[in-house]
Amino acid sequence: MGFCTADDVSADSSTMNGAIVDHTMLTALLLVAQHHGVHLSREQLVRTYAEGEGEVKRAVLVHAADEKGFEARAVRMNWRQLMRLGRAVPAILCLKDGTALVLTGVSPSVSPPIIYVREPGQANQTRPLDEIALDEIWAGDVVLLKPKNTEAEERGLFGLGWLMGEVLRERRIFRDVGLAALIMSFFSLVPPLVYMVVVDRVLVHQRMSTLVVLAVGVGFVIVFDTAFGWLRRYLVAEGTARIDGRLTAFVYDRLLGLPIEVFEGLSTGLINHRLNEIWRVRNFLTGQLFGTALDTMTLVIIIPAMFFMNATLSLWVLGITCVMFLVVLLYMPVIGRYHGKVVEAETRKNSFMIESIHGMRTIKSLALEGSKRRGWDMRGAQAVKAHRNLALIANQPQTILQPLEKLTYSGTLLLGCYMALSSDQAALAGSLVAFTMLASRATQPLVQIASMLQQLQEVRGAISQVASIVNIPPEELRSDHGLRPRFHGHISFEDVSFRYPGAQNKALDRVTVDIPRGSVVGVMGRSGSGKTTVTRLLQGLHQDYDGLIKIDGVDLRQMDISHLRSNLGVVLQDNFLFSGSVRENIGAARADASFEEIIEAARMAGAEEFIERLPRGYDTYLAEGSTNISGGQRQRIAIARALLVDPPILILDEATSALDPDSEAIINSNLQRISEGRTMVVISHRLTSLVDCDMIVVMERGRVYDVGTHEELLQRCDIYRHLWFQQNRHQSSGVPNERALSGPDAPRE
Repeated sequence: MGFCTADDVSADSSTMNGAIVDHTMLTALLLVAQHHGVHLSREQLVRTYAEGEGEVKRAVLVHAADEKGFEARAVRMNWRQLMRLGRAVPAILCLKDGTALVLTGVSPSVSPPIIYVREPGQANQTRPLDEIALDEIWAGDVVLLKPKNTEAEERGLFGLGWLMGEVLRERRIFRDVGLAALIMSFFSLVPPLVYMVVVDRVLVHQRMSTLVVLAVGVGFVIVFDTAFGWLRRYLVAEGTARIDGRLTAFVYDRLLGLPIEVFEGLSTGLINHRLNEIWRVRNFLTGQLFGTALDTMTLVIIIPAMFFMNATLSLWVLGITCVMFLVVLLYMPVIGRYHGKVVEAETRKNSFMIESIHGMRTIKSLALEGSKRRGWDMRGAQAVKAHRNLALIANQPQTILQPLEKLTYSGTLLLGCYMALSSDQAALAGSLVAFTMLASRATQPLVQIASMLQQLQEVRGAISQVASIVNIPPEELRSDHGLRPRFHGHISFEDVSFRYPGAQNKALDRVTVDIPRGSVVGVMGRSGSGKTTVTRLLQGLHQDYDGLIKIDGVDLRQMDISHLRSNLGVVLQDNFLFSGSVRENIGAARADASFEEIIEAARMAGAEEFIERLPRGYDTYLAEGSTNISGGQRQRIAIARALLVDPPILILDEATSALDPDSEAIINSNLQRISEGRTMVVISHRLTSLVDCDMIVVMERGRVYDVGTHEELLQRCDIYRHLWFQQNRHQSSGVPNERALSGPDAPRE
């Protein structure tokens, strides 16, 4: 069947201190994907979709399969229906205990009929089950999967065509809505016709029986018109909700897939504003465009009825409508330019607001309220002016269209009277007013179309705004073909050079360094020397470098990036903690981690002692920005989070530089225990924290200046010796005197 072996599956298992957590649902998905030639990582599936120590829910499994390129559908079946699956296997059987089996085949022709199943995580072999044996364990739920055929749709560029495709995915719902609208269009003829009959027949001829029949007919129409109106609104709400769900998932998925350069090159406010423009487009498509299309369907019935009653008056109505269209078309380019200025002004204003929110602590500490308020007032004034100019220019076509719209009704009535008087024909009042009512009803969708064309410029601008973000080529993760080796921790840089986009100088220039497995390596250097760039390349955040970076002899460019990052523990100088409990933050990278594993990680990071003193211990809620704990406590939680995945490689990038001496001492005292069995890369400008490293790499202007132990570098490396003296000038033993540093070889800041 082409399934991977049990060893392949267990190789990706989630482990901590040797404990293996089973997720048969996700493992079953991995096996089915393997059958279809799609190679997934069990480890990554668990990290992304596992909800805790137990099995994932069926809905989560369907969602995971959909995101991994499969059309998945959960259905209820009995044994007889199972026998008819045929080529629909392999499928996933959901058992009564919450676990899963992979259905690999059915044999309805044998006696008795049997199926073949595979237990995820077990040996690569199938076993037969008959109806009685299956009934004891099977809940009747089956998840059917097949690869998606529309790869272009999944990877296509965002635009109006893509959005229309998303809307058309709900074409069954909108077909029913259209059918309801068509039926309602027949009902729209009833009020004018009733008015005509009442005025021309009932009142003139005093026919009570006709009035009773009309009353019954009007009641019937009201009931059915109300029912179809409710059905239309219900179906539109249902279809819109489904589209919203897919758009929300699409936007966030594209956001997560963007390269890190996007977030470092664009402001948060700009990204947020552009992505939110997708809802303007959605409201246009499912609101005004769809509503106008439905209302326009009434013209299929109303316009023929109008021409049947009076062709001349019908041409009058359509002629005024054409003039309205012409006015709108002339103003569309001008309104588009003014709307572009509104978008620019609003983007600047929103970016300034979000920047102020993020930097509020700095604003208050430096008493910058006054200058920031002036900056906001300036940007707010620009936005107000842009909106005012847009409103003024949009007011011009509205001013022209308003009398034309009224002329449709009043002009039709006057022209009809004139035609009746001039032709010496007795005009029936009811017929004339009925035609006028139909003309007014026909004009409404035509006016909506004119207004819609005016808003089309705004929607085109919104589409370009969203496309400027989501159409950026995603980060290449190589999840379908990248290598997933077992990491032991041997790292090598071979002649690596790298330049940040837009920068003139290289951040790294022909860097060559070899880090043995299990060693603790310190990296130091002045600001801008390339220390952090080394770790960013090691994480695969930038892949356009020259040279080779290898881990255990495997080139980084050939690896599955998600697998690489899941085997790296990274602790930065300013770590971000999510809103939630302490337990949730430590277990963020391993949702299936047990509470005991979380406690052990916190103990290794030196965080257990302060967590137990918190009001609710591990269940203490961390506010946004983790403002209710200290910087040292936040840092130790971040270290515990990194240690929970038991990474073979741990990177500490200035992880203790901003801490107080007590917090730094607690973390440094645990480094020896933390470093056992793994390779550690420690970046720090505090040289005292690098003294016990197996080797120290000295960086200068993007190059490796020297490599050695602390004692060796004190003797031969002028940069290291100079920085050591600056930081430890109060010490004298083992440190060259100040005179030795005043020679011609002394480095200069």
